[in-house]
Amino acid sequence: MRLILLALAVLPLAACHEKPSLSVPASLLRCASRPVPPMGGTQRAVAGYVVDLADAHADCQSKLGRVRGLVEGAR
Repeated sequence: MRLILLALAVLPLAACHEKPSLSVPASLLRCASRPVPPMGGTQRAVAGYVVDLADAHADCQSKLGRVRGLVEGAR
C-alpha cells in the first residue's frame, strides 16, 4: 500500500519535468555571404561567380541541416 501511495505522490512530479532549452550555435545561424556578381562579362568571371554562388548555397544548406538536426533532436 505504501508503494502505491509513493508512486502516486511521485507521478505529478514527472509531469512537471521541463524540457531542456534548445541552444543553436551562432555559427549555424549565419550563412556565407552571397558573392558579388562579376562586373566583366567574361566567361571566366561568370564561371567563378557560379562556383562561388554554389559554395554559398552549400554552406547555408549544410548549416540549415545541422540546425534541423538540433531542433528535431530536442523534441
